This record gives sequence, C-alpha cells and structure tokens, in this order.
Amino acid sequence: MTLRQQFSFLTSFLVVVLLAGNLVVTVMNGRDYFEQQLNSRAYDAATSLALSMSQIDADDIVQQTRLMDVLFDRGFFADITFLRTDGEDLHRRSRQAFDNSASPEWFRSIVSLELIPAEADVTKGWQRVGTITVISHSDFAYRDLWNMISAELIWFAWVLFIALVLLQLLLRLLFRPLVRLEKQALAISERDLQVQTKIPRARELRRVVLAMNKMVLKLQAIFAEQAEVTERLREESYLDAATGLLNRRGFDQQFEHVLARDDEHSGVLLIMQVQNFSEYNLSAGRQAGDDLLSLLSKSLEQWRNDFPHSILGRRAGADFALFVPCADRAQADEIMQQSFSLLSVSALSQRNELSFHMGGVFLQAQQDDLVDAFSRADAALRQAQRQPKAKYVLYQDSAGDNTEWTAGEWHDLLIKVLEEEAISLQFLPVMSNRDKRVLQVEVFSRIEWQGQALSAARFWPMVEQHRLASRFDLQVISSVLKRMRLLDLDDDIRFCINLSPASVIDEEFHQSLLALFREHRDQAKHVALEVPEFALYSAEHAIARLALLLQPYGVGMGIDQVGTGTMAFAYLQRLPLAYVRIDGSFNRGVHQAQDHRFYIQSMVQIAHNLDLLVLAEGLEDELDVTAVKQTGIDGLGGYYFTRPLTDINEAVNWMP
Repeated sequence: MTLRQQFSFLTSFLVVVLLAGNLVVTVMNGRDYFEQQLNSRAYDAATSLALSMSQIDADDIVQQTRLMDVLFDRGFFADITFLRTDGEDLHRRSRQAFDNSASPEWFRSIVSLELIPAEADVTKGWQRVGTITVISHSDFAYRDLWNMISAELIWFAWVLFIALVLLQLLLRLLFRPLVRLEKQALAISERDLQVQTKIPRARELRRVVLAMNKMVLKLQAIFAEQAEVTERLREESYLDAATGLLNRRGFDQQFEHVLARDDEHSGVLLIMQVQNFSEYNLSAGRQAGDDLLSLLSKSLEQWRNDFPHSILGRRAGADFALFVPCADRAQADEIMQQSFSLLSVSALSQRNELSFHMGGVFLQAQQDDLVDAFSRADAALRQAQRQPKAKYVLYQDSAGDNTEWTAGEWHDLLIKVLEEEAISLQFLPVMSNRDKRVLQVEVFSRIEWQGQALSAARFWPMVEQHRLASRFDLQVISSVLKRMRLLDLDDDIRFCINLSPASVIDEEFHQSLLALFREHRDQAKHVALEVPEFALYSAEHAIARLALLLQPYGVGMGIDQVGTGTMAFAYLQRLPLAYVRIDGSFNRGVHQAQDHRFYIQSMVQIAHNLDLLVLAEGLEDELDVTAVKQTGIDGLGGYYFTRPLTDINEAVNWMP
C-alpha cells in the first residue's frame, strides 16, 4: 500500500469515526429525549384523566369509559387501564398507530425506548375509586427518531463524500512532488539521470528533492568523468588529432580484424595520396595544411551516409585509407570512381597546384592479410601516380574469384531469395563469464546461389544498395521466431539479431516488426535487436523510439561494434539499452595490448554502473579469452568456443 493510500485510508477512517460517533451520540440523545417526552406525556395524561374521573359519579361506568375514550382516541397512547376498587377493569389498547411500520424492525431492536407506565389514583371525596395506568404509544417516537436519523445519515453521507473528494484532490496536490520523486528514482534505476526543476515548497519535500538532485548531479559527474577518461584513451590511441579520423594504428586494427575473421569478407580498400603536400605545407603554412586535411576528412566522412560500414583513416601526411564493404569487383570499381569524383569536386577542386591519386584493391576471400592488401593497393597507387594528372587505378588480380554480377542480376537474386524465403541461418553461442552457460545466441544469415554460400559480408552491401534491408531483417526475425516456438528456453537467454541502420529509420519497418512480435508474444521476450555503434550518428532518435515501442514485448536493444565509432559514450545514458558488445578488433591480441585491456575494463565499469551487460565478440585465441575474462566482462563469443551452428537447438544447449 502506498503512502498516499495509507494517508487517505487513515484520514477517511478518522472522518468516518467522527461522523459515526456523532451519529451515535445523536441517536442516544434523541432516544433519551423521546423517552422523557413519552413518559412525561403519559404521566400528565394519567393525572388529567384521574382528575376528570374524580368529578363524576364513582358508579357511572359509562361516563368513565367515555372519558377514557376521549383520551385514547387522540392516538398518542398505547394502553389506558382503569382498575376499579370493586374489581372491575376498563381497558383501552392500541397495537399500531400507523398502517405501515413507523421504522424498520432492526432499528427498533437497536434503539429501544423504555416506556414507564404512569399511574394516578381516582378518588371521590376521601374514598379511592380506582387507579388509572397510562402507557404512551412509541410509534410516533420511532417515526420521528427514524426520520431524524435518516436525514442525519444522508447529510453525513454527503459530507463524507465531499470530504473524501476534497481529500483526494488535496492529497494529489500534496503528493505531486512525491510522484515526481518516484519517477526520478525509477528513471535513475533505468539509467536516466533526471534533475527535477520544480522544487516543492514544503520544507521536508524540498530537502528530499534537493538531495535527490544533488545525487543525480553527482552520478552524472562520475559517469562523465569515467566516459571522458575512456574517450580520451580511445582518441589518443586510435584517432588522428588533426582530422578526427582513425589514425594508422586504429585503421589497421579494425581493418585487420575484418581480414582475420574466419569468415568471408568482401570490400574494396582505397588509399589516396596528395602529391607534394609537404611542399604545400611549407609554402602555404601549417594552418593551410591543417585546413586542407580537415576539408579532406569532411569530404571522406560523407561516405558514412552511403556506406555506414566503411572504415576511414589517415595514414600519414596527406595519405588516407578507406575500406568500403561491397559485393563484387564491378561495385568496387564504381565506389572508387565515386570517391575520386567526390574529392575532385570538393576538397581538392580549388587546389590546382595539388594533384592526388588513388589506388585500390578488391578483397574477397578468407586468406587476405593486412600487409598483402596494402601492398596490392599501393601497387595500384604507384601505377596511378605515373600519370601526370589525378587518376585512380583498381588493382587487377587474375587470381581469385572474378565473378561479377550486374546490379540487375543482384536485384533479381535478392528478390528471389525473399520470395522463396531462402535465407539460411547460423547460430553462434555467447558464453557467460560466470557459469559457462549460454547467455545469448548470435544469429548470422547466409544465402545460397548457384552452389555458393554467400555470407552477409558478400551480399549485404547489395541489399542496402537496392533498399531491401528492412525486408531481409523482417524475414530473418520471422524465421528465428518460428524456430523458437519449438524450444524450451530459459527466461534470460536471448537471440541477438542485427538490424540494418536503414531498417531502424524506416517507420513501416517499425509497424511490421510490432505486428510480428504481437503474433509471437511468448517468443519476443527472448529476442534482442542490436545496431552498430556507427549508426547512432544518424539514427539515435529512431533507435530510442524503436526501443520504447518494443519494451512492452520484452524485446531488448543492444549496441554492436562498440569502440569503432567516435561518438561519446553519453548515448549509454540516453538510450534504453540492455547490453553493449565490444568490437572484436579490441579483443584480438588483447593479452599483448595493455591499452586494449584498460579500454575494455573502463567500458565494463561504465556499463555496469548503468546496469548494462558487456559482451565481447571475435575471440579466437586462448590467451585473449583469459585476458578478456579478467576484465569482468559478462559474456564471451567467438570461434574459439565454436563455429556458427546450423542447428538452433544445438546452439541453445551448447556446452564448452
């Protein structure tokens, strides 16, 4: 029972007790008054009748009877008896004064009137003729007393009703600050640190609200301090100070993680170099050189709008590297041409004294390594630099799979896959760091085409290019939900499904997703949807809105690839998240990188302060697993434990 309910109940109880007590006193006083009046009337009547009878002949029974009838016919007396000395009695009795009962029987039993017979002697001279006994009729008293009590009850009921209504209005007004305080406390428990702006006037409530605000400000300061330290570490270790892009180390780390994953990758690596930048820096000044680098970085950052999965960094001087996921060589050549045109009409359009060249290599395999990829891209760059004017060259490699599909062929393939529901799923268990049980199951999608198994890294760029991401996401989620119906799942296990940023900002996708979870309400609580960290730049509000829509169904939201973006960690407070997943590039080789371990520990501390789970992905080495476990992380996943499984039941019940 809430404090408001207790206070309301106590106040109502006191009001009822006061009114009931007042009513009881009124009834008792009324009863005593009516008893007194009835007995007094009976005594007066007996005295008057005795006096009248004393004036007539003692043997005139007829006249005596008439006198008794005159008094009795008034209707106020229940019994009149004249007991003569000669033994003859005259009686007049009335059982009921009204046709209908003057009051309810239960009322008569509770409020009983004690009527005392009034007696008076009838004399003739010095001789006693007899005794008159008169008893008043109680029906009139019960009628008047019942009417009085009924009116009193109606009045008390109205007073009680009005008092309770006014009491509730008053309590609502008085407890409004407490309601806001309760919401503030609940918001804090949900990682939403709110400060109350409306300070109550009541001294006690004012102190409590000010104390809560002080605590919230302190928590905000602690979180901001922790986040600032972690962000500064990331910036110093992985970001270039002049451009805000990834530095050489940061780019190589993320790019090597893409290449080293025991999975198919597909994309184009571009390296761009501005000729004679050092001479330009000396002649135009350092500030002009910094402005040029900043302008170049802003132009290259535009790629994140069309290719959000891309990796962008500055190597050294005016050398930049860009890795963009793509499906085949034809798309790689198109991307390279677009990037060259972008720089030609933007950052370097007014720099006629400077020329730039681009070299690229299309990567699509499982055995590429960092050194070989950059060697081939650098060879293409050297070939482009043999030209006097700006030029780009895509490395020609006779080895490997040179299958190239047109955009129309890709579109037909993807539509056919959707129509035939030909998306195959694989499941990768995520183990709990505490008890080695399955905490989550990551879901990966594959498609089959002409005997080839195409991973998401191969076909997903074309899915986004043809704007089919929401349809693919819905089909994957629907397929997982249908398979979950056959499972007996623990309450805390979840299937994690990646969402495309394009799907997150699609309102029609939101409605279709809600309809899907309404249909599979029992399975929805075992689903978690996650989006990559870089999607927060353009879709944070859409992610927050989607998370709130899915909360009634128990669907969790998570952030994937944490650490690959440059967004401040304040989004952890703003978004209603359930977990974060640290990118595998930080986990690979963590046993040899102290700064990686410190970064993961800082993320664990920040997330745990906000009641978030922290998961690690991409673990493939035993030493890395041991090092990551020591950071206090909640869950671990990667090919070290198992490769993706095709049997969903095997993934749920998998044990190391």
